[in-house]
Amino acid sequence: MFETCEINGMLFAWWGLDGRPPQWQLPDAPPAGAGWSDIEVRTLQFPGHPQETSENSVDIAHLSYVHGYGNVTNETPVTIDGPYLESRFGFSTDRKIAKVVGMHLEVEAVANLSGLGYSYVEFTELTIGMDARLWVLATPVDGTLIDLSIVSQVREIRSPKRPIAGLAFLPRQMRAPVMNKIVSSLQVHDVKQDVVIWSRKQYVPRPRLVRSDGEVTKYRAYCAQFYPEPGACQSTAR
Repeated sequence: MFETCEINGMLFAWWGLDGRPPQWQLPDAPPAGAGWSDIEVRTLQFPGHPQETSENSVDIAHLSYVHGYGNVTNETPVTIDGPYLESRFGFSTDRKIAKVVGMHLEVEAVANLSGLGYSYVEFTELTIGMDARLWVLATPVDGTLIDLSIVSQVREIRSPKRPIAGLAFLPRQMRAPVMNKIVSSLQVHDVKQDVVIWSRKQYVPRPRLVRSDGEVTKYRAYCAQFYPEPGACQSTAR
């Protein structure tokens, strides 16, 4: 028997080493229902580790070098409270929808981690006035592969601050579902860029970090609590 909980239609089950009971709880589900689109779920499988996928929440520099984002800022220092970590950051990017319609985005984000496999991110797109949610959920498969599920949700866009490229003539109730599919596709695109790195990283006991690596050291110290043996945190090459 597994202890379970439900968050916005997603079912989570605790698996502990040797039957160990849950050491922490997932956060309460954010408000859902009216005003929010249905969730969009995309799952990718690749060689990796849940610690690596969650590290992106604090590795702010990679947003520029891997994904090409501009104006990347770290709003406040990373905060840690036991099994919970919060990271705040912002960025801008120019994307094309269906390789045709251009879209400029300016984003503020708050990422909340609960352990190694559960990352919940709240986004606010400033130029449109759009709120979105993203869950990045990593599940080990066989010691080499992981399943990474990307779950997104967008709030109804009632009075956009500017015209939304390609969506101007859609009824209001259709804007959020359509934008959610766009958000989901953009996230999958970014994850595929990350996979090139995640699948090739090698274990290094004491990696040499530089200032631009941000708060990666703090993040890896945070991760150590989730391993059976103290200090068994998997640091990897940078």
